[in-house]
Amino acid sequence: MKLVDRHLLGTFVPPFFFGLTVTTFLLMTDVLQGYINLFLEKGIRFEVATEILLLSLGHTFALTIPMATLIGVLMSMGHLAADQEVTALKACGVSLYRLTAPLLVVGTLLSGLMIAYNHYVLPDSNHRLRSRLFEVRQLRPTLSIKPNTFEEITPRFTIFVRSKDDITGELTDVILYEREGVGDTSPDVIVAETGLLKTLDPTRIRLDLFRGEMHRMPDPLDPRSYNRTRFERQTFIVDLDTGGQRLRRSAQRGEREMDLRALSQARAEQDSLAVTKIAEGRRLLSDIIEPAYLERSADTAPILASTRSPLDEYRTWLGLVESRNRSLSLNAQVAESHRVKAMRYATEWHKKFSIPVACMVFVILGVPLALVSARGGRGVSVGVSLAAFILYFVLISTGEKLADRGHLAPWLAMWSPNLVLGTIGVVLLYQSVQETRVVQIPLPAWAERLRERLQ
Repeated sequence: MKLVDRHLLGTFVPPFFFGLTVTTFLLMTDVLQGYINLFLEKGIRFEVATEILLLSLGHTFALTIPMATLIGVLMSMGHLAADQEVTALKACGVSLYRLTAPLLVVGTLLSGLMIAYNHYVLPDSNHRLRSRLFEVRQLRPTLSIKPNTFEEITPRFTIFVRSKDDITGELTDVILYEREGVGDTSPDVIVAETGLLKTLDPTRIRLDLFRGEMHRMPDPLDPRSYNRTRFERQTFIVDLDTGGQRLRRSAQRGEREMDLRALSQARAEQDSLAVTKIAEGRRLLSDIIEPAYLERSADTAPILASTRSPLDEYRTWLGLVESRNRSLSLNAQVAESHRVKAMRYATEWHKKFSIPVACMVFVILGVPLALVSARGGRGVSVGVSLAAFILYFVLISTGEKLADRGHLAPWLAMWSPNLVLGTIGVVLLYQSVQETRVVQIPLPAWAERLRERLQ
């Protein structure tokens, strides 16, 4: 059997790398387009753009390796079935389970390697990719500005441009809104024919506007305070990182930039914060209910009656209840936000295991599918694998969104695609071994006659 195992694994490796190349290229199409855009149109240095491209391969491999496993199983087993080698081995007493064993071992090894990859390599790769993109946007602030779209540069400035040049920073038909604060309902409006955007340092940019007008209304309630000022050149210094908030956020890691240990710690921290807020809410409830009963007891009622009227007492308690109600509502919102964050960390933790385990699931599913599609060649194998993986991707993407919003348990959302496709694979594999149909679906008479004619 060692000869058969080597032969089977030998037919698995080439299509596996073929599938890995094809699927990686398909998923990297948008990234490649962005790479060309960064290098040619945006003027980003070749080595920086290439680094961003290579770092983008990190999260792509996490999806394409399970998919390539399915393609490799379909093509290798399909090749044996098309050459009648599977039939010959069955005649020699070799079961389909035995033929599946070496492929399942390979799938298990790939799953283990992918789990280690998701824990040790992928988080740092994702974090470095986000850091490099942040640095590029800091050095080229025009990259975040889209033509014919209002873009908020900072909470103080919002800009609109008709066209832009990312290399020189030149802008045309500029409209700039400058607000004094968050509640400013009458911002200054600056209109200019052209503009020039330059980076002073990683946290500040300079915006020069030429041949324009500035419209101001110092008092929104007094239309007579409106004034218009024409200028040939006006300069604005924009602070992109007030208080260093953006730099701190860029240094922090999101859930996709954390390893398993960090995800577990972050989830426990968010759960603890949610429990703390719930406990505070219970204390607020006790502050309302217990004093209410005490003040209305028989011992204290005469004293209250002599010091204030029932209407004053009602107003006092109404204000207290409304205040506590607002506090309870805020506590509930904060507790819910911590719970949702904990769900997101838990979802990412389970995803680091569920997607690698899909390698084993696709082995179990791919063997019976290969026997069915053996006569179709590589095209049918790739098509079947794409259909299976699209189903898997839809299931896991939908589950992830439901889990992130707190509508579904994280473990169920991430493991249900493996359970569904794994169950289908086990049923189909059993059917292939028994060479019979597990579920018999009766056909109408006309369909039976058509099937006989086609045969």
